Amino acid sequence: MNNYDIIIIGAGLSGLTLALELSKKTAKSILILEKKRKLFFDKNWCFWNQPYNPFTSKYDNQWENIAIKIDGKEIVHNDFNIKYLHIKSSTFYKKVSKELKQKKIEIKMNQNIEKIVNTDDEQTVLSNKKQYKTKLIFDSRPDFYKENKGYLYQHFYGVEVIFKNALLDDKKVMLMDFQNFQNGINFFYVLPFSKRKALFETTYFSTKVLKEKEYKNDIKNYLKANYPNKEFSHKFVEKGVIPMFLKNIETSSLVKIGTPANWVKISTGYSFQNSFINSKEIVNKLINKKELKIKKNIINDFLDRTFCFYIKNYSEDSKQFFKCFFYKNNIKNIVCFLVGKASFIQVVRIILTLPKVKLIISAFNILKESLVK
Repeated sequence: MNNYDIIIIGAGLSGLTLALELSKKTAKSILILEKKRKLFFDKNWCFWNQPYNPFTSKYDNQWENIAIKIDGKEIVHNDFNIKYLHIKSSTFYKKVSKELKQKKIEIKMNQNIEKIVNTDDEQTVLSNKKQYKTKLIFDSRPDFYKENKGYLYQHFYGVEVIFKNALLDDKKVMLMDFQNFQNGINFFYVLPFSKRKALFETTYFSTKVLKEKEYKNDIKNYLKANYPNKEFSHKFVEKGVIPMFLKNIETSSLVKIGTPANWVKISTGYSFQNSFINSKEIVNKLINKKELKIKKNIINDFLDRTFCFYIKNYSEDSKQFFKCFFYKNNIKNIVCFLVGKASFIQVVRIILTLPKVKLIISAFNILKESLVK
């Protein structure tokens, strides 16, 4: 049988979380089409333990000590109720695939989507010369990356390093070790998986995406400066480019999900939590026969866009911004703010700690852009 109630294109984070939510709340027949030959360890996802999601208790690593370093000065936040969690994509794929298999939801691998044909009452997906018919398609395929001049991006390159000897504090995550505030910002993100193994990732918020050799030089220099004359090997590499701006979602018979549908928080790049939150909203709207569109949080969108405008236009001033943000606020308020779950009082408290003039200018520009639209 090649007829399905729902077809999901892409077995990544958003496609699988949506399928999982659909399988829990509906009895619809679902087919997932994935271009990869198999699901394997290809990335790391990190997220805070709040708000809760199905993987909050199924992580690979957790840290209670959250470090920030600016100008060589390190501050470590610690709150018993706040944890930073890490899960390998392979762990996620394995657990979700097993659950979907139990629900008899098929994932077809090595698929090449050749064409999608729309008629009045159904859609036909042509893949690997086979036809699959459905009334509803969710599409998580990322847009082909093409750098738009003048737009802000988060771009990163990480290497998993294994030291010969135990050198690392595996109880502490380095969330941001700032390196540069010129023409954007650059910081290192260090996830210690054990006392010998960690992911060292150089991350930029800037309008220019670098060449691979420049990221590699960053990592080489960072390791040399922080772990001089230490023996190590490396294998796994992770890299990516994330838009730090909201995309226009074109009206289509396909329902976009994931990054193409603005599921990634533009100010932080957080996507793991949002995939569960947005999948739940989509499924509830499907059940209640409402428009399959994620409701915007106007305040969070405004704050995100203001931050990105500020980083793009005043990166040299952002050192003081980050010092105030991380040094003058407690980790509970910081995390609530970062994940978009801060109360009005928490937002006000944080804003009062920040340098005001250029933030106000940034906010005014975003407000002006919104009014023009």
